[in-house]
Amino acid sequence: MRHNGVRQHLGKVLALSAAAALSVLSGSAVTPTVAQAAVTSPNLIVDGDAEAVAQCSPKGLDGMTLPGWKIVKGEPNAVCYGQSGWPGPSSTGPSNRGSRFFTGGGTGNSEIDQTIDVSGAAAAIDGGGVSFDLNGWLGGYGAQMDKASLTATFLNGSGGKLGSADAGSVSSIDRGFTTELLQRDAKGTLPKGTRAVTVDVYFTWTNGDTTDGYADNLSFTIGAPLPAPALTAPAATVPGYDHVFMVYLENQDYDGLTGIIGNSAAPYINSLRSQGATLTQSYATTHPSDPNYVALAAGGLYGLVDNSVTTTTLNARHIGNSADAAGKTWKGYAEDANGNCDQTAHGEYYQDDLPFLYFQNMKSDPGYCAAHLQPLTQMTSDLQSTATTPNFVWFAANECHNMEGCGVASGDSWLGATVPAILNSPAWKQQRSLLIVTFDEGFAKLFGPLYSNRVPTIVLGSQNSVKAGFNSSQRTDQYGLLRTIDTALGLQPLTNNDRYAATVNDIYSGH
Repeated sequence: MRHNGVRQHLGKVLALSAAAALSVLSGSAVTPTVAQAAVTSPNLIVDGDAEAVAQCSPKGLDGMTLPGWKIVKGEPNAVCYGQSGWPGPSSTGPSNRGSRFFTGGGTGNSEIDQTIDVSGAAAAIDGGGVSFDLNGWLGGYGAQMDKASLTATFLNGSGGKLGSADAGSVSSIDRGFTTELLQRDAKGTLPKGTRAVTVDVYFTWTNGDTTDGYADNLSFTIGAPLPAPALTAPAATVPGYDHVFMVYLENQDYDGLTGIIGNSAAPYINSLRSQGATLTQSYATTHPSDPNYVALAAGGLYGLVDNSVTTTTLNARHIGNSADAAGKTWKGYAEDANGNCDQTAHGEYYQDDLPFLYFQNMKSDPGYCAAHLQPLTQMTSDLQSTATTPNFVWFAANECHNMEGCGVASGDSWLGATVPAILNSPAWKQQRSLLIVTFDEGFAKLFGPLYSNRVPTIVLGSQNSVKAGFNSSQRTDQYGLLRTIDTALGLQPLTNNDRYAATVNDIYSGH
């Protein structure tokens, strides 16, 4: 079951009026006043209604890119109205709602924010009396106490805090123990000196797999003319590469008893850390394995929630198609595959060790499939020259050597026997190449606040292009890795997940 909370209808009670907001100026709380100036700006929040997300979450359990927003904590996502167990098109909520709304995701408490530049109205703000209006629809599920809250923080030109406003939240009592969203609002006057406003949405977990705080139609307006903000992708400073090599291993946490970093059973993978950068805040998308594979391969889940390569066909584009369109070459190499385009499981080989056999163009075009999905032994031959080394390579261990089937030590030994062929190849020594070693998901395959789904990810670059022994604390996920590959190879994004994902920018030499 998706929720552990009480599902019975206890009858509606009158919703509280819009919560009185506190505006904290210079550290002291005062009752906000409604400014006299009429609000003249457009909504300054980008994608306050979640309509720019690539795809709705099938069950509220997968992380995703939320265009315009920075994911500060957890794996928040967006769900479509009308999905079973969620608010529907006729549920109490905004009358002008779109098709989807924000939710807290499957890893406990979560948070998103975005910072609004209001410096264009500096003169009016410093003159005093410029109003603001922070507004949104917030809600939750039945009698569950999960909730979403909405705040704004006013910053000066140096990023110092001048004050804040709290639009409040909606409790289960406010909702009458029904599944709905109610409007919350905070009005007041911008502190003099305000140059930016950070809007935060907090999703608070109390029980169940998902964090059922909901938010929609979020807006922030001020009483001064400013242009409507445009949706733009976060800056990416990933340099160009001739080749990108990527390998997924399976089902290990970042550190701890079930982790990889610092694990004595994984000496080889830990030795790679001194040669490249460790991404200390790298997260998988969901559980089980295959949706995580498809997320990185195709920029979305396309409704996939299980491991079902033999019965599911995805009519969607994948990164191989992006490479084709850019005039690049690509291959997937799988250990123990019986020849090219092996679509039958046998021994320790499973056809979903590479995600490409989920896709229609691979299943329906045997010639295309055979040219791009080949045994791992072929990679050794292809690495003999730069001309035969594909621009994009996804190579895969079998079910024993991926660290799930036969343990960490077995997978580490496989990696130690496989990666040197890449690091000693002409493509690595003579050209610019990038190697990404990552994991599909965390160890437990469970949801909730105890399971963050943080996974080990190590990045190496030839020609000293990646900082050696560097630890990055910038957050990324499988869509961030996909955008990294897109940028490195000059590929067009597949969906808004990789188009607007944040890339890790601090690991490259010269940055």
